[in-house]
Amino acid sequence: MIKKMTNDDFLEKGPIACTVRNIQNEAFATHWHDFLELEYILSGSGSYIIDGKKYDIEPGMVFLTSPYNIHMVIARNLHLINISFSVNKCDPSILARLSLTEAAIAHKLCHNDRNFIKTLSLELLAHLTDDSYTTLLLNCILEKLQKSAASESSWQPGFSAVQKARLYIINHFKSPLSQGEVAAYVGLTPSYFSALFKKETGMNFKEYLDQLRLEYAKKLICVSDMTIQQVCTESGFGCYENFLRRFKSHFGVSPGQFKSAAAGYSLHNNR
Repeated sequence: MIKKMTNDDFLEKGPIACTVRNIQNEAFATHWHDFLELEYILSGSGSYIIDGKKYDIEPGMVFLTSPYNIHMVIARNLHLINISFSVNKCDPSILARLSLTEAAIAHKLCHNDRNFIKTLSLELLAHLTDDSYTTLLLNCILEKLQKSAASESSWQPGFSAVQKARLYIINHFKSPLSQGEVAAYVGLTPSYFSALFKKETGMNFKEYLDQLRLEYAKKLICVSDMTIQQVCTESGFGCYENFLRRFKSHFGVSPGQFKSAAAGYSLHNNR
């Protein structure tokens, strides 16, 4: 059964948590969380499945997941460092480059970067009560990961207000969001933000938000036993009828029809 991890589960002592874990042969069921999670693999093997895509686990790999990512882990004698953190503890320009770059979701560090990430992670673990210092360390870790992953992506230098807005939307899409709220967050007037957002993304704010929520709802339907009403709520839609209408318009079938087709496909492939 799919499980939701909340801030209270992992961040009860502050906005940043860090642990070193030894995991034998174990499978962690499909889950998602309200915070961000970075796992650096020191040794071991297994599989990390993020949004339906399978990644083989190897030493030196880093996996970064946000509230938008649904994932599971199959571990075989894993030794890893886990850092869980709130979005407001990061430099938004760094986090945007990571959150909006697919290569950073699962990335294998070069040998020169591995000791750097390990050293800073253990330093963070040793000073969790020092909020300003751990924030600095976390941003250094994310910056190094971003630079390492940049060579595998088409990401271009620079950081725009729209990229900052997209980062904010990705981490808050389950809550009620207005264009005015996001425009204020990036320091622009709603009208100027609207024009700039459409120019950079090809969609207006509402279209982008709906697409993000609908794609997330599709993932939940595929991997969970939630009811359609629960999927609607968890995906950030306040009105059930509106969700049904928008889902069918976007995917061509109703959520119930999609759920039935997904279940049939899963049964067919498990035979």
